[in-house]
Amino acid sequence: MEIIEKLPDDIIVHIYTKILKKYRLHDGKFIKRIDIEKYKFLEKFIYRKIVSISNKNFGYNHELTKEIRYKLNNFCELPDRKDLSIDDDMIWIFLTISENKVKYDIYRYKLKKVEDIVKKSKLSIYYKADYEDYDWEVFSYTYEL
Repeated sequence: MEIIEKLPDDIIVHIYTKILKKYRLHDGKFIKRIDIEKYKFLEKFIYRKIVSISNKNFGYNHELTKEIRYKLNNFCELPDRKDLSIDDDMIWIFLTISENKVKYDIYRYKLKKVEDIVKKSKLSIYYKADYEDYDWEVFSYTYEL
């Protein structure tokens, strides 16, 4: 590491953040990243993978909206989930960028077993007959910067 420390600052930052990926830079200070290999047992709970990113331009007030979709580990592993075309658990983020603000709309979808089902209640649009005990838990929130 002594060799790296003798290099120019911009090269040191590049090595630590882009090549070694052990640090990230925040407000001019290095912040150590978590060693994911060391905590592999947590992967089921924190796993996320970007499935798609797309730009949506609605033309209102020169806003640009990015739609980012993440795949999550499925909360409930059903044996024939793929055969029945039941989507994986996911997070959708709509990032709207305008001249003076950034708005985040975040939606998380998890298929879960519904406890104490009331048969008279209306089923969601995602209802699958073979799994009548399951429905989507939807969690959403919005904030602006």
